[in-house]
Amino acid sequence: MKILLTTLNSQYVHSNLAIRYMYTVIANEDCEAEIREFSINNDLNYIYNEIVRANYDLVCFSCYLWNIEETTTLASDLKKAKPEMKILIGGPETSFDGVEYMEKNDWCDFVISGEGEYSFFRLVQILTGNRQALDMTEMDELSTVPGLTYREGRLIYVNEQIEPLDFNSIPFPYSVLEPEQDKVVYYESSRGCPFRCSYCMSSIEKTVRALDVVRVEQELKYFLFKNLPQVKFIDRTFNYEKDRAYEILNYIIQNDNGVTNFHFELCGDLLDNRTLELLAGARKGLFQMEIGIQSTNPDTLKAVHRAENVYPVLYNTGRLVECGTCHTHVDLIAGLPYETIETFERGFDKVYSLKADAFQMGFLKVLKGTEIHDRAEEFGIVYRDHTPYEVVSTAWINADEMVHLKEIDRMLDTYYNRKGFTHTLDYLTSEMTPFKLFSALAEFYYAKGYQNRDRRKDDQYRIMLEFAKKLDADGTVKGCADEVLKTLDLDARESMDKINYGRFIRKGWELTV
Repeated sequence: MKILLTTLNSQYVHSNLAIRYMYTVIANEDCEAEIREFSINNDLNYIYNEIVRANYDLVCFSCYLWNIEETTTLASDLKKAKPEMKILIGGPETSFDGVEYMEKNDWCDFVISGEGEYSFFRLVQILTGNRQALDMTEMDELSTVPGLTYREGRLIYVNEQIEPLDFNSIPFPYSVLEPEQDKVVYYESSRGCPFRCSYCMSSIEKTVRALDVVRVEQELKYFLFKNLPQVKFIDRTFNYEKDRAYEILNYIIQNDNGVTNFHFELCGDLLDNRTLELLAGARKGLFQMEIGIQSTNPDTLKAVHRAENVYPVLYNTGRLVECGTCHTHVDLIAGLPYETIETFERGFDKVYSLKADAFQMGFLKVLKGTEIHDRAEEFGIVYRDHTPYEVVSTAWINADEMVHLKEIDRMLDTYYNRKGFTHTLDYLTSEMTPFKLFSALAEFYYAKGYQNRDRRKDDQYRIMLEFAKKLDADGTVKGCADEVLKTLDLDARESMDKINYGRFIRKGWELTV
């Protein structure tokens, strides 16, 4: 039996951990299994041709927000080309509506819901041990596969899921597969989350299951030996248990190979003095830390089941930034209950003041299976029907305001996250609050039509100067143009090499559109 485990990643540099787990659990079974990863940026005709010409018996797709629509189109075409080919769908995008998905897509033979390692292992055992099963006859054995939704004639059957397995019983996903040097390597040392944020898929699993620290250290030793560029932990809250997190971080510091970078998602509330002191002594570039602040409004935090007192998060995150050794990424989410433009503005200014390396404005995704999905009407949350189910408006922020927040997010990414404007932004935010600055910049940028295409860095310097001249002319910030010309020159000198800086200056500051 020839099996393909595949997915459409959002970018080439990403890799899919789920299909590696699936490959590992069937490595000793009587089948020929293969992993092939594509990207949503690949032409679907190319992917279609690659799969059809390989003549697989079973094709398994890992589905997420970013690829479900393309996967559905692709799989439908594959079934037309190869009616005998069986197609399995899994992943969070089908875990909560497997029956509905199969009713809409008659080409789909199997859906696996929830944690899939044992289910997939059992299904492959059945299919490889009984060739008739591929002809969809005598399928009684399929009823023994937990979490499986499958067809028998015109009927669709749904099997109950079992309790999550002991995580330590699941093999290391890189035990039989080499991690790729040119991609981000994903790894998890725990599954589940102790928190119940109503918008998050991780809130559905009620327990946290962690690998033994000794095993984690052995697996990290393998990554370090391989000199991988980046290992990204996908633990939802890595530091849910402070002592365990400290031990793992300390192991990485003590065994640092000078090359590998490790990425973690932390809970800011749980950062303590001991951990911050440890991180302050780490090699710069060893760690990336992501902290989801999400909101600073107590009513919002209460509604989504997060700690209502945000100040410990802000304080600890500020201390982490001050350590200077970790690349720190912080998030806010627009579109949560009880969040108005005014409360979001206050939160934006507080989070901006942390001076993290990256500041992202996310927009609420109303995901199937979450509490926020079930309460969307109650909160007046309107969201798009298609992936990624992003918020359109709420009872507190209308659609026009939401669009303006997206414009602000683009300016934040262009002028803050991509670097090169440090001195200019420091000056301007001393004259205006951060939110008002980026709001005014967004209004100017879009009124001029500069959003119509991607622009080079030198153009962004010229646009910023043009914006400063407007602030000066309308009296918002007196003397702004002259001062910004000085800061932009300093930013350009620091951000460009001498040759490119010389070309930039010779070309001049005037923007030619």
